[in-house]
Amino acid sequence: MQLVGAREHMTFGGSITAHTPGFLAKALTRQGKGGDFRNPERIQNWAHHISAELAA
Repeated sequence: MQLVGAREHMTFGGSITAHTPGFLAKALTRQGKGGDFRNPERIQNWAHHISAELAA
């Protein structure tokens, strides 16, 4: 964050399906633990926050 001058960061859940590459993703889907874990409301709130920061 210091290298690029970032003030904050945020991570969001993702989507893990049978088509997601990688050993861990494949193991999770085989165990029935895949799915879409994204939260559109949380993402939109973050986008509005960033927009307000950039406008200020």
